[in-house]
Amino acid sequence: MSRMIAFDDWALLLVALETFRFYGGDLMVAYVECALKEVVDLMKLYESEGILKIQHAYKSSDTPNIPYDSDGQTEYANQMTNSHLCLYEFKESAEFIAFTDWDDILIGPRTNFGLNFGKFVDGFRQLSLSHPFAAAFSIPRFSSFIKKAFRPKINSFSIKKTFNQLEYSKKSLDPKMVVRPSMVAGVWIHRLKVAETWRFHQLTVNSTTAVLLHLKNLILDIGIKDSHPTHPLFRNNGSYFVKPNLLQKNMEKMFRKYNFTFDPSKYSHSKLFHQLIYNCYVKMAKSAEDDTIVYCPSHKACVYPKQNISVIKVKSTHKSSKKMANYIWHERDKVIFDENAKGCL
Repeated sequence: MSRMIAFDDWALLLVALETFRFYGGDLMVAYVECALKEVVDLMKLYESEGILKIQHAYKSSDTPNIPYDSDGQTEYANQMTNSHLCLYEFKESAEFIAFTDWDDILIGPRTNFGLNFGKFVDGFRQLSLSHPFAAAFSIPRFSSFIKKAFRPKINSFSIKKTFNQLEYSKKSLDPKMVVRPSMVAGVWIHRLKVAETWRFHQLTVNSTTAVLLHLKNLILDIGIKDSHPTHPLFRNNGSYFVKPNLLQKNMEKMFRKYNFTFDPSKYSHSKLFHQLIYNCYVKMAKSAEDDTIVYCPSHKACVYPKQNISVIKVKSTHKSSKKMANYIWHERDKVIFDENAKGCL
């Protein structure tokens, strides 16, 4: 599952979904609070393909009779809530669930001594047989980038070029989780929180079974400098993990199937929402490290300029509130997606 607070990176979406398709993923669930309309249009194609499900993200800030924005009082914008919405909905039907962000590209196993590519489910089933009490698998994650970012009319986006140019560092980041939902009662994206019994545990997996490529700066606007890590890199490039030509062909085949015209030069490369949130979070992260932060770490703690951009965002209505002893019960009535011309933030 992945969530979208204010999503604008259409190229990253395409890379993530085509990689997911390549490794035989059954269903990716996107919990959308707000995203560019162009991004949602692309998502609807994958929903028609049956490999993506678009869900309303949990959002409570429209709750009446509360003198503050309740979404601003939840860590990192309802991250835990949306993770558990996914866990509980698919607890009995899914064999494995990966809790990742869109910029974490999940890579599956290599088979036949690394000559062929396996499926996600094959690698995790094998681990499950070897470790029957492993309820969660900790997946190693590495910072990744492409040598030359895609830019409008200068360097046109291509999944084939993405993986042929992709490099990744030897410096590992915090891992993310793949869980066996029937064995898990509560999760965090970085580690198992609550197992169903004391016998169940978390297992760190070898990168030959699964790895996450934390992909940044895939698209950049004209004039923005490329940013590359300075730490040592692995010798292999991204073509080691997939068949770049096949991913490109699969995407183009889908566009033809739905008579969808895809012209990368007409899509925004500015990543406006991402940049606005990032600029705020840099200060937030420093306060957290210094232990001086006095507010909940959420994008709602930031002040943003106006954005005149067409987006699709969650809109909620509520039933009449009820007082129950010392509590007030607020219940959502309807949740819909609404087109809005004022951006996400």
